[in-house]
Amino acid sequence: MRLHIPHNLMWLSLAAIAATSGCDRGKQDAYADRGTSAASTVAVSPSTIATASTIAPAAPGAATPGTAQLNPGDLSFLSAAARGNEAEIATTELGMSRGNAKNKQLSRMLNGDHVALRDEITSLAPTLGTPPTVEVAKELSDLQGEAFDARLLATYREQHEAAIAMFTSASTDTTLSESVRLLASDALPKLRSHLTAVQAAGAPE
Repeated sequence: MRLHIPHNLMWLSLAAIAATSGCDRGKQDAYADRGTSAASTVAVSPSTIATASTIAPAAPGAATPGTAQLNPGDLSFLSAAARGNEAEIATTELGMSRGNAKNKQLSRMLNGDHVALRDEITSLAPTLGTPPTVEVAKELSDLQGEAFDARLLATYREQHEAAIAMFTSASTDTTLSESVRLLASDALPKLRSHLTAVQAAGAPE
């Protein structure tokens, strides 16, 4: 017994099969395209990472952000300031051990401030190293009693007048770096107060 399939139904079935086959091929093509795109993305990523990892490091000796860069004039001033400061520290140490009660107290105050200034200079210019030890002038170290105290105050006055002149000049010297000018200007009020205290200590009672 043969089945009779109407022509119109047969054509509908064939059309459905063709449509399904075309849809499957479309999906395959789409996945193929997507795979190609993904492959190219994977290929780029390692290259990008490799490029980022090959950034050249900073050259040896290059300036680190925030590090003060000192010129020869800066180092010349700081070296002279360090030497003068060490002379004042040496004088205060002798004053603390040999002066009268009033001058010992004055010497301790001066010593604390000048040791702090030493640390500031060393921090700004570590390449200068530790300042050399300075000997107290023989004309002071050989004295005792009232003669010593009188000469001690005269030495303090001379040292502070010289320091004030040096630091005043440096604070406005545009050939020096800003950090050096700032150190000089910041130190001036303390140096001036020291000179005032020394002058008051030497005034007759």
